[in-house]
Amino acid sequence: MAHVVDRAGLARRVRAAARRSESAARRRDARAARLAARREAVIEPPSAPELEDVGEVSARARAGLAGVARIVAVMSGKGGVGKSAVAVNLAAALGLRGRRIGLLDADLHGPSVAQMLGLRGQPVRIGTDERLRPIAGPAGLAVQSMDFFLQGNQALDWEGADGSGAVWRSALEQAALADLIGRTAWGELDCLVIDLAPGADRLPALLPFLTDRVVALAVAIPTEVALLAVERSLRRALEARVPIAGLVENFASAVCGACGAEVALFREADPAPRFASMGVEVIARIPFDPALARAADAGRPYVAGPGAREPAGRALLALADRVLCYDGAPEVGA
Repeated sequence: MAHVVDRAGLARRVRAAARRSESAARRRDARAARLAARREAVIEPPSAPELEDVGEVSARARAGLAGVARIVAVMSGKGGVGKSAVAVNLAAALGLRGRRIGLLDADLHGPSVAQMLGLRGQPVRIGTDERLRPIAGPAGLAVQSMDFFLQGNQALDWEGADGSGAVWRSALEQAALADLIGRTAWGELDCLVIDLAPGADRLPALLPFLTDRVVALAVAIPTEVALLAVERSLRRALEARVPIAGLVENFASAVCGACGAEVALFREADPAPRFASMGVEVIARIPFDPALARAADAGRPYVAGPGAREPAGRALLALADRVLCYDGAPEVGA
């Protein structure tokens, strides 16, 4: 009996094999090109590993942070409270104090650190060890951000995640963030400041990829909505046994340009008693200064310029001193 050839099926198999071969060749060529120009190339962004690789990524992230004496995770319960501005100026103030400081923008979908430091568009480079080199920023900062991997104002998206649930997309995000941490050559740092995305779950979700030298710093404005949100974040951090360096009350007041008097921007009560019962101290009250926002838009740390002499600048510099002296973790740079 003659054998009947399934021509359509055979054609499909041939086309599939050709696609696999072509894809493998493209991957080999791309890798060869990257290796040939590793010192100058702009590389692909960090990826979200397969779930079975997460343990390996976690170990690599922790190993990459071995030379970091302290990690300060700056968090908030909600957006719009000036958390990123506090994180950037805290890092710059620490750098101006002569410390070796790294700054990680952990908000993958809304990165702003690169803009605030005038670093957008900087090429990402790798060394001979195949690890990413942080971008050199003002005040000697070593900066890493997903912003460096995105073209212009391109939004971050996950390939193949269309229609996926929020839990799965969150897992992809955390894995990609861990990959970014682990692939970056941080070197020896006195402190790594991490600007977390808003939300109570952000720090607990990142803890598996950090060392045990992490402390949290919360930022809020004195409104009931913001204080309620940051209280949730603080409780989650305490449940995870993360030491809390304190709470920063941002936009605590406004300073009259004519007479220098401070006036309250909001009519809410003092947040200090509310958080004292949790063992959390308000360690900084930063007055509103439009010049701080202008400095961020211009890509300059507020505390590295004339703002250092203003009430808000003095408060931010004092905050840096409080963080350095926080006794919940070893003092750094001593």
